[in-house]
Amino acid sequence: MLKILGIGNTLLDIVLSTSHFPKEDEEIRATRRDFQVGGNISNTLYVLKQLGHSTDLVSTIAGDHASKQILSGLKDHGIGTQHLQRYIQGQTPTSYITLNNETGSRTITHFRNLPEVDFDFFAKIEVENYDWLHFEGRNIENLIGMINIAKTFLTHQPISLEVEKDRQGIDSAIPLANLIIFSHHFAKQRGFKDGERLLTEMKKLAPNANLLCTWGKQGAWFSAPQSNIQHQPIHPIPQILDTLGAGDTFNAALIHAISEKKDLKSAVQFASQLAGRKCQQRGLDNLLTEIKDKKPIANIEQLSTSKTLIVPCADLDNSVILIKHNNTVKAYQNNCPHQDVPLNEAYKIDVNPFDKTMKCSVHEAFFTIEDGTCTEGPCINEKLVSVSINLKENGDIYLA
Repeated sequence: MLKILGIGNTLLDIVLSTSHFPKEDEEIRATRRDFQVGGNISNTLYVLKQLGHSTDLVSTIAGDHASKQILSGLKDHGIGTQHLQRYIQGQTPTSYITLNNETGSRTITHFRNLPEVDFDFFAKIEVENYDWLHFEGRNIENLIGMINIAKTFLTHQPISLEVEKDRQGIDSAIPLANLIIFSHHFAKQRGFKDGERLLTEMKKLAPNANLLCTWGKQGAWFSAPQSNIQHQPIHPIPQILDTLGAGDTFNAALIHAISEKKDLKSAVQFASQLAGRKCQQRGLDNLLTEIKDKKPIANIEQLSTSKTLIVPCADLDNSVILIKHNNTVKAYQNNCPHQDVPLNEAYKIDVNPFDKTMKCSVHEAFFTIEDGTCTEGPCINEKLVSVSINLKENGDIYLA
C-alpha cells in the first residue's frame, strides 16, 4: 500500500441522466439526478483508495454550502482532507453533466470562481512523507514551482502528471515528471491525429519518462524510456452505461500497477481493463466488485405481441417492460416521462397490437412499441428509456 498525494481541483458534480442528448431549445425530463464529488484528481484518488492505497488531496475549497457536500463526499471516499486550502471568497467549482442513457456519453459544462492552490501553501506540506505524488497539469503559474520544490525533498518517490489540456507553459512541467499521461484533447490541440505522433514529439521533451496518450475508443499509445511506442486497443465493453470518470479510473489503475512493479505494457493493459469495467456501471462506487453471474429476467415464451410483462430489476431505477415485436423483444424502463410514474400505476398497460402502441394507465399517453416514442398524450415526442437486453437461443432474456 502506498501513501499517495494528489494535487489538483476538486468540485461538485451535478449529474442529470437523460433518455437522449437534448437538441438546442429542446425541453426534456431527466430520469435521475445525482450530486457527487468530482474532478479528475478526486476521482483518481477515490479509485486508488479502492485499490488499497492511502490517499490525501491538495486542493482549494470554498466556504459555501456546496463545499460541505464536497467535504462529506471526500470523507465517505476515505480521502484525506488535511491539505485543503480554504477560501472565504469565491464559490465551489461545479460541473453540470448531462449523461446520455442511450450511449453512456457525458457532456460537461464547468463553472469555476475559486483560486487554485498557491505555491506557499503547497511548500508547507511534508511531501517526503508520501510514496507517490500525482499532479493535474493545470495552475501552471504554481505547478512548476510545486513540482520543483517537491523534487528537492523526494529521494526515490515517483511524480506523475496528467496533461488533459494544452495550457500555456505546460511544456516546462513535462520533463519534471516520471510518468506523463496525455489526453487525446491535448493531442488534438497540438495538431496530432493519433497518440503515436504525439508521443514521438513528447519523447524529445521527456526521454527518461514513461509516456502515455489515451484516445477513447481507439485505446492508448505508450512508451517506456528508450523504448518504441506501442498501442493498446480498448477492451470490449458489452454495454456502455456511464463513461464519466473512465479516464480517471485508467490513471489510477496505471499508477497502481506501476507501483506493483508491473512493466508499462502490463500496467496499461490492467488500466484499460479497469476503465472498461467502469464504463459498465454508474459512478465509481464498488468499482472492484466482481460482476455477478447474471440470471435471466424472463423467457420469450412468457411474452406476446398483445400484452406486456413487467419484471422487477434491482440493477435499474425502475422495473422493466417487456413485449414481443417483429420476432424480437423490446424492453423499456417502466417509467412514464410525463410524471415519472410506472405505466401500470393505475391498472395494466393496454396494448394495441394493430397500432403497435402501449398506453400509460395514468394520463393515457400512447407510446410506440418500436422505439418508445409518445405519439399521443401529455408527453408527446418524449421517449421511454430503452433497456439493452440479450436474447439467448433458448429464449432466456438477460440485461446486456
